[in-house]
Amino acid sequence: MIEILLGDNPFIGVSHLSQDKAREESRESVLENKVKVIEAAINGGATGFTFSTHPLNLELLQYIAKYRRELLDKLDYYILTPYAQSYVRTANIAGTPNLISSIIKRINPSSLTAFLTLNVNKLLGLFLESEIEPYLKILPKKRIKSILIHEVITELLIAFNLYDTLKELDKHFTKKDIDFGVESRNISALDLFLKNNGLNIKYVMTPFNCIGYQMARDFTSAMNAIDNLSRKSKIIAISIFGAGILSLDEVIDYLSKHKDKIYAITTASTKADVIYNNCRRFSSLN
Repeated sequence: MIEILLGDNPFIGVSHLSQDKAREESRESVLENKVKVIEAAINGGATGFTFSTHPLNLELLQYIAKYRRELLDKLDYYILTPYAQSYVRTANIAGTPNLISSIIKRINPSSLTAFLTLNVNKLLGLFLESEIEPYLKILPKKRIKSILIHEVITELLIAFNLYDTLKELDKHFTKKDIDFGVESRNISALDLFLKNNGLNIKYVMTPFNCIGYQMARDFTSAMNAIDNLSRKSKIIAISIFGAGILSLDEVIDYLSKHKDKIYAITTASTKADVIYNNCRRFSSLN
């Protein structure tokens, strides 16, 4: 295991356990408190930050760049994009045509050829690039380890066997000297998709825990897929606490048995003392 990553779910009010928990975490996640959590994570041994392109994360990183710039240089960054829920919300409020119009306006006008030729693969790459552009202006370039596409896109690519699109996305970011990865909640299907199409992906983010929480198709097939993919890809484990069901001791015990398959793990909290203790304990696995 190489990296211990701070996750962002509590920072943006997301909890897989309950909405009440999410609201409680949102109240605690003011900017100064988030900075304290990040600093505590670093002091505990965290080496990176993985986050989605949510406006609250952009606000946080802009704040840190202005007032605590030294913290940015102490972490690696794994950016998950796009933040799908915001587009669903926009479509519900403004309608799908207005959503599409707003996306087109954001994409670099110099790439008009992609629109004229209806090159969907290229357009998707440009769209994702426009999503991460504000973060690239803030973060130290040498510390940006990977751009990972959100599971919503990953599972669609798998379902429709759009291997050319995945190859195009990989090529798009590789040309910009940024490593590419995917997030998936169906690791078994991802493993089969990559194998059938002769594809390799550098980073794969997926749930990993001893109770099989969010691990599809089932626990056994998911573990087999992780074992297979870990030989070619760097596995980033999320949901390691199973939405809070598992204790820290249980998580560490399980990770210690499988750490040779895992490149990085993620842990998250709005409480500085909790995140410090988590990171300190996980550091002992290295």
